[in-house]
Amino acid sequence: MKTYKLIIGGERYEAKVLEYTPTHAKICINGTDYLIQIEDDTQINIPKLAAQEKAVPLAPSFSSGYEAGSGEMRAPIPGVIAAIPVKEGDAVKKGQTIIVLEAMKMESEIAAPVDGVIGKILVKERSPVQEGDLLMILKGDEIKEKPVAKPIRKPAPAPVEPSLQGQDKVIRAPIPGTIIEVKVRPGDRVEFEQSVLTLEAMKMESEIHSSFSGRVKTVHVQKGDSVQEGDPLLELED
Repeated sequence: MKTYKLIIGGERYEAKVLEYTPTHAKICINGTDYLIQIEDDTQINIPKLAAQEKAVPLAPSFSSGYEAGSGEMRAPIPGVIAAIPVKEGDAVKKGQTIIVLEAMKMESEIAAPVDGVIGKILVKERSPVQEGDLLMILKGDEIKEKPVAKPIRKPAPAPVEPSLQGQDKVIRAPIPGTIIEVKVRPGDRVEFEQSVLTLEAMKMESEIHSSFSGRVKTVHVQKGDSVQEGDPLLELED
């Protein structure tokens, strides 16, 4: 399991999701295991967390996976882009929210680590992302431009789709959850960013959009299936 390093209210936390099902989750925070029951509409008694000395907010803020001076903002955890409150060319201040990431029933704000300008936004709202995926690029005085390599003249290759070259068209689960709707079947034509499935995680429904265009070759899941992060959901072909 991955370890997530969080800073909440000035305190440092290390969190691991040890187990997740549609009814409960087991999370280890700073060496203490918590069994979290997922509330059902019919339940009235909610168990208390044992040995919890400090309340942990449901929606922590992140400063993203940012390498100082690079300008590259990367996803700190897997999830789905819930909102992008800025646009390319906007001036932002350190600590300002620039992306809201939705994961495990939480909307976590990703803040700008430095003063700067939004140079390039590489994701869209409702796009699934994995930990480490590049979200946007900042520009500013604190950000060093990467040296540009001297181009080598080569014969122009035949035109291809860069995002698909040498890549299988497999749509994978961005987070653990349960499939509650499959919107396509083998043989259907799917366009880029079309909604193809609905995934429920921690009582929150998220639309899964296709990162490719093509025809559905294989559907790996059906309604009611539980999936883990990275599990294949659909496979497309040209």
